[in-house]
Amino acid sequence: MKNKILLLLAVAGLAVSAPAQTLTTNETTAVQSTQTFFTSAENYFTEINTNFTWTNVTLEASTGYKQVTGVNAASVVDVQYDLGNWGAGISAQFSGVGSPINALQASGSYALISRYDTKLEGYIRVGYDWNVKGGVAEPGILIKKKLTANTFADIGISLPVYTVGKLNRNPTLEIATGFTY
Repeated sequence: MKNKILLLLAVAGLAVSAPAQTLTTNETTAVQSTQTFFTSAENYFTEINTNFTWTNVTLEASTGYKQVTGVNAASVVDVQYDLGNWGAGISAQFSGVGSPINALQASGSYALISRYDTKLEGYIRVGYDWNVKGGVAEPGILIKKKLTANTFADIGISLPVYTVGKLNRNPTLEIATGFTY
């Protein structure tokens, strides 16, 4: 009985330490590998997809989440008209579906880098914030990445400066998804 258990453990040990299964097709050998979520995300954010581009985009519309001091979680809707590397648009912020608008801002932007499916964009938004009952100027930066030919995701950080109250030292994080035309 002891020999059977030792033999079973030895076979199990060989199975665990055996190399990955290989596939052979037309004398080409490829090793199967398992891809983790983190590897997939790393590949997505570090590789350029030359099939997608920002060059002929004239209109961008997105909606997403924004972490705002004093409001906590806020929803945002952005619409932007692009003319080359320049953009002009409007941004609305609200606390949830069906809630009133908390802030309304006009925006101007410039694409610092635009390479195939990736765009790094600096912007300034200026408008009124009903939460603080005052004006706001919000410089920031967004990284936009095309998901398909007409959709994208973005992530950004900004620092709202209000005309009332103490100087804000808390950055705002924004993440959104949208479409282009």
